[in-house]
Amino acid sequence: MFASQPPGNGHYSMPPAVAPIQCTEGCAPCSALNAQLRQAVQDRNQSAEVDARVKIRRHMRQEHGTEIPLPPVP
Repeated sequence: MFASQPPGNGHYSMPPAVAPIQCTEGCAPCSALNAQLRQAVQDRNQSAEVDARVKIRRHMRQEHGTEIPLPPVP
């Protein structure tokens, strides 16, 4: 087993995608990041999905002063 593999059977699946994160109306970066997130979910590209979620959280914190709670752990 490699260090990057989780313990257990080696298979990991992302928790179900939640609805797109509520962003500020009229904010072009928010709209673009949400579009990236939707596309990643649609393509089932988990790496791109995580990247988009991190970018959204970072953008909301830095530009809008809003902290988005992390999704619950199953």
